[in-house]
Amino acid sequence: MMADNRKTTERTSRAKFVALVVLTGVGAAMLGGGIAWGLDKTGDAATAAGVIAGMGAAFMAAGGICAWVYRPNGPRWRVDPAEPGRRDRLQAQRARQLAIFPALSLLFLAQAFGALEHVVEGQHRWVDYVRLAVPVLYAWVTALMVMGWDGGSMKNRRFLEDELTQSLRARAMTLAFFVLMAGTTLSLGLGLWRAEIGVASLILALAAAGAVAGLRFAWLFREAGRDE
Repeated sequence: MMADNRKTTERTSRAKFVALVVLTGVGAAMLGGGIAWGLDKTGDAATAAGVIAGMGAAFMAAGGICAWVYRPNGPRWRVDPAEPGRRDRLQAQRARQLAIFPALSLLFLAQAFGALEHVVEGQHRWVDYVRLAVPVLYAWVTALMVMGWDGGSMKNRRFLEDELTQSLRARAMTLAFFVLMAGTTLSLGLGLWRAEIGVASLILALAAAGAVAGLRFAWLFREAGRDE
């Protein structure tokens, strides 16, 4: 039974590693292609090239980091589902993801602000709405991971749910809620003054709240590990 579990784990890790390498390659191609395509372009074409290059950079960074985690003969290839240490590894993996996702969200904020300028000017292009939505979606994903409502957390709930997680979650989400309330209140005031600035600050508030939730949880998890 243990041998079967080990073989299953190795097959799963190998499939994930290959998929992540492919994602890294696709991201690199998008980054290079976007840069090359946008060199002599202006207007909408240059904007689309920038979006492609930015998404490629994010895919390449996320794929490369995760591929390193699932590298051949790495620790993820030695995971046995029945092994007691799986809880620690899954929790450490969640903390790493919660440290990476906020950085990706903040990475797309600059592009979102550029897209907002086009929308305010009346240029209702789908690419601009995608650029506006990406940092907000990353904020939602981060918050769902902190709450344990994402697919991976629900699948491994028996390993990821304990008293420490509940305590860290409460502290992280409390700070994130405060940031969200303060940010949206400020956005309301700015929106009454200038609507476009209010919308921009609202996007920033949502991204900041998600980032704070993820980074706070990851930092608290790291500190809790040092105390043990």
